[in-house]
Amino acid sequence: MQAYGNVADITGVRVSPHKFRHTMAKFYILNGGDPFTLRRILGHASLKMVDYYVELFSSDIKQQHKKFSPVENMKRIL
Repeated sequence: MQAYGNVADITGVRVSPHKFRHTMAKFYILNGGDPFTLRRILGHASLKMVDYYVELFSSDIKQQHKKFSPVENMKRIL
């Protein structure tokens, strides 16, 4: 993976299978994927590890909620 990162001229971030998996999980959740399906995709036996991923991205999720929440956006509707 590092060799591919070097060829792609990716700098400033770690390029590894773990980082790729972690990034996929993050974007899966941020794009509206559900944690139950993510658990199965990642091959985890329980939701505990998926909960860890979701907790890591809580600030991103809060931004998404604010952006798409009908309650937060009532001013636009009314």
